[in-house]
Amino acid sequence: MTGRGRKPLPHAEVALKMELQRIRVRADGYDASGAYWGAGSDVFIASLQNGAQEITVRAKFAAEARTKIMAELARAPGAAKVAQHDPLGGASPNKTRYEIEWRDLVTGSTTRIRITHARDYLIAGQDHVEVEALAPKKAALPITETGYRSQFLSALELINAGGPVTFVTAWLDREAKSKDWQKRQTVRKQGDLFQWADANSEVGKRKRSAKAKRPKAKAAPSRRRKRDPE
Repeated sequence: MTGRGRKPLPHAEVALKMELQRIRVRADGYDASGAYWGAGSDVFIASLQNGAQEITVRAKFAAEARTKIMAELARAPGAAKVAQHDPLGGASPNKTRYEIEWRDLVTGSTTRIRITHARDYLIAGQDHVEVEALAPKKAALPITETGYRSQFLSALELINAGGPVTFVTAWLDREAKSKDWQKRQTVRKQGDLFQWADANSEVGKRKRSAKAKRPKAKAAPSRRRKRDPE
């Protein structure tokens, strides 16, 4: 298993690489696209590390937003968020994405997986983890047949588990040892073999039918001329 977790950047470097988007919120709490954020100041979304991390805050102007964003980045796991009473329309104030290569011990196959961790999702102290199979897309995993799974858990529970990447990897490895998963993978493997055999059988039939048939030899016309009867 290899991960592509991002290490936190120094604050000065973050300030330089931060891409800041401002969403203007009307008095009724909606923006121009119809999304509801709740009444209050405008929403600012900072994109960091090539989109791997997003920080969402509410502020009256960009300078205030940047100050709140830096404070959110410095917030320790499990600590209260910077602005407890700022509604964000259900968005997480701090969302981070990771990618790992997970290897199934049953089949030996590898699946690239995206892990999205949202801190204080909907309510403070409750985190949200999303697991999505990227390659093969929507591939079955020991924790989901559809290639997607979401899980709510407390911030403390996630901290004790070693963080989102460690938590998901251990979860997958644990469920991959179950009899149910091993049985399903065996059935899939057998199904693949049958499909391979059927496909090769069809190819063989097409090849045989495509062979050119030798034309039947026609009798050559006689070169002897008939003699007139004497």
